[in-house]
Amino acid sequence: MDTAFRATELKISNALRTEELLSMIFLCGKNLHERDKENITEGVALFSILEKKGLHSKEDLLFLKELLSRIGRIDILKDVLNTTKNEMEELKRSFQHISSYRSMLYDISENIAKAETDNIMHLVEQEINNIRKINGKKCMMVVLSEMEKKGTLSEEDLKTLHAYLKAINRADLCQKIDNFVKEQYNQRKGLDVKFQKMAIQEVSGAEINVGSIQPDTSNGPSLQNNLLETYDMEKIPHGWCIILNNHDFKEARSNKMQVKDRDGTEKDAEAIETVFRSRGYEVIQEKNLTGEKMLKIINNYAKEDHTGRDSFVCFVLSHGDKGIVFGTDGMKVSVKDLTDCFNGQNCPSLFGKPKIFFIQACQGDQSDTGVTYVSDSMELVYVTDANGGRLPITADFLTAFACFKDYESLRDQTAGTVYIQTLCTVLQDNQFLFSQVSLVSSEEFKYRLGDSLSCKVGAFFATKMDLTRILTKVQEKIADKVYKVNKKGQFLNVKQMPTYQSTLRKILILPIPSNGLQAS
Repeated sequence: MDTAFRATELKISNALRTEELLSMIFLCGKNLHERDKENITEGVALFSILEKKGLHSKEDLLFLKELLSRIGRIDILKDVLNTTKNEMEELKRSFQHISSYRSMLYDISENIAKAETDNIMHLVEQEINNIRKINGKKCMMVVLSEMEKKGTLSEEDLKTLHAYLKAINRADLCQKIDNFVKEQYNQRKGLDVKFQKMAIQEVSGAEINVGSIQPDTSNGPSLQNNLLETYDMEKIPHGWCIILNNHDFKEARSNKMQVKDRDGTEKDAEAIETVFRSRGYEVIQEKNLTGEKMLKIINNYAKEDHTGRDSFVCFVLSHGDKGIVFGTDGMKVSVKDLTDCFNGQNCPSLFGKPKIFFIQACQGDQSDTGVTYVSDSMELVYVTDANGGRLPITADFLTAFACFKDYESLRDQTAGTVYIQTLCTVLQDNQFLFSQVSLVSSEEFKYRLGDSLSCKVGAFFATKMDLTRILTKVQEKIADKVYKVNKKGQFLNVKQMPTYQSTLRKILILPIPSNGLQAS
């Protein structure tokens, strides 16, 4: 433990007034979810949560400095964190962690008097009938937060807030919203032109006047009408990436089940966390779970509000059989039961958004006739189930399995599983992820440039980072190899064939890492 660093955090915490701490929590926005906020009563609690999310450390104080700058605590920046004048000027110019949307809402809240907040609460009561009980101190930030929870306020929907501000005669604050919307439009328009140029340059290798290109519709319907849409992946964080990581099966063994611990699985979890955290996901790992606990955790996340998130990702690292995975107590958990928690009926806030499940577990006990690998199956006498486990048929799901049904998956006891390690390697392979653009002709791009921004940018990156392409590459790399397995004292040369089933309705493009580079 770095005592000096912790002492600095404590000093900052003690210097913050209650209302300033609430402002910092508000400015964190989607970097905190509701259950995080409930546990924050002092600054050190906030710092601890941000540290766990990889947003705060002794080596990286940028987020903390941005928060202090935005609430006007220049004295703390200067006297406690030794921030230079140039750094403070840079902080005022732009923020990396505080979104312009969040900053705009904070600015509005800071410029509204309590009497005006009371008037807005009167207007809000028709939507949030307990707003006065929740917000006894008439704090505008509380009103805004409750509107977001209710779904009447978001970065994409500012109409209701605009109407409320107009109703209390705050045309100046309405103008702030108008300016924000205009700025966002201009940024997207600029991004549109940028990606048009990038797409053409990658294909032709030359500079082209993008403005001169128009879609050719003279010979019938344009190709752009047949392009698949892409899923929106613009939120930060994009969603939760939950890792259910089962290593210790001593409880199952105490129940007379012949099953070994899953040595090496921690390497899989580390690789997953590196890859998905770098891509803007909030990664949470849950270790050594009984079957009941696995279902409970998944159900809890299904009940969360995913309105401000683009997607949901779940990795299950465990022993398994056809259509099922095992808890550490040996309890069988149907993959369908896990995924069904997130269908449109059970998790409406993820309706229309991609739900991705990766199942690293055997799907049977047959071997598909380097380093020595061990089977990731349970050494049990299985009941035959010719049909296997049913997969979800609801829309917007992709469920990927480490191996084909009836067969075993492979795990190195020190380096991790074949499937997860290969998947993470491909997700970090720049040469593969950024080379597929050559498959699209310049003429096709010409058509694509006539479509909307989301389709232009999405179509361009779809040739690079489409998840189904990535999974196909993973399958190719694994299927091409022969693995040596120690099975009951005999070494066998075996193969492994991953598979996936998709009901995705659009192209799913994994977000580029936040630093613009692949995770390492």
